[in-house]
Amino acid sequence: MCCKAADPTPAEVVRGTAGVRKGFNVPRMEHRKVRKFKGAGIELNCVDYGGEGRPPMLLVHGGAAHARWWDFVAPALTGRFHVLALDQRGHGDSPWTAQWAYGSRHYAADLEAVIDGWGLGAPVLVGHSMGGHSVMVYAVEHSQRLRAMVAIDSIPAYPEHAISALAAIADRPASIYESLEDALASFRLLPGETLAAPEVLRHVAELSFRQRDDGRWVHKMDRRTLRREPVQLDGELARIRCPALLIKAALSPVLSASFARAMAARMAHGRMVELENSNHHATIDNPSGLVAVMTPFLDEVAGRTA
Repeated sequence: MCCKAADPTPAEVVRGTAGVRKGFNVPRMEHRKVRKFKGAGIELNCVDYGGEGRPPMLLVHGGAAHARWWDFVAPALTGRFHVLALDQRGHGDSPWTAQWAYGSRHYAADLEAVIDGWGLGAPVLVGHSMGGHSVMVYAVEHSQRLRAMVAIDSIPAYPEHAISALAAIADRPASIYESLEDALASFRLLPGETLAAPEVLRHVAELSFRQRDDGRWVHKMDRRTLRREPVQLDGELARIRCPALLIKAALSPVLSASFARAMAARMAHGRMVELENSNHHATIDNPSGLVAVMTPFLDEVAGRTA
């Protein structure tokens, strides 16, 4: 693995003017580094937010997103943890696979390879949406290698209609844009509901596109990642033996509070909390609230070993 200083983006020069919500700022990111870790047959990009020497925490983004969706959450956690965020295969600045290899088993195998090989010890593993599903798939098999896990607005099993709808999107040709501004104007969330400030949306959007050699712009995500083969965990949650926190975004339709409580009850050491003022995209909708609801749990597990 190696690391280098990360290049700033236009959004990162904003200082203190980013919030439509009182007191919200786009974070300063001068000390962020980029590292490379070996996944399952693929080298993965990883953002290192700092906190070296503290217990490790690995953040895993959702589908069609990237590691920098954690920019508004991770800096608040480095006082207690060494915080890193992974670009999953086919997302962000991690490479695409030659042949389709974007099922739950592939993402979980990457987590296994990274955690086994990074030399940092057992992490708190935190995932949002599809990333939370990957975290649960990993934890079912490898709870003993984790300090704890957190899944944010994630479901244990994908309904068939959702798998089909995502596959239909995957089959559409990728859009190509003449300029970055054209690309940014096209940027949409899925699901579309959000409370994120416009500056926050622009920040994650700017980091979602890359410029081709011909000068035009395309999305960094491999559209084939939308063709999912999820591991269905309905009957497997009891195998998660490490401390586990499930976070239900209060305004999200992805899962109900009662279902999230039932998920937590199936785990040996599970609990559930609700995040107010957030739709599904919790890391950008209410990042300070997300940190707040995680903090009591994280305080308990910070000193735990796997």
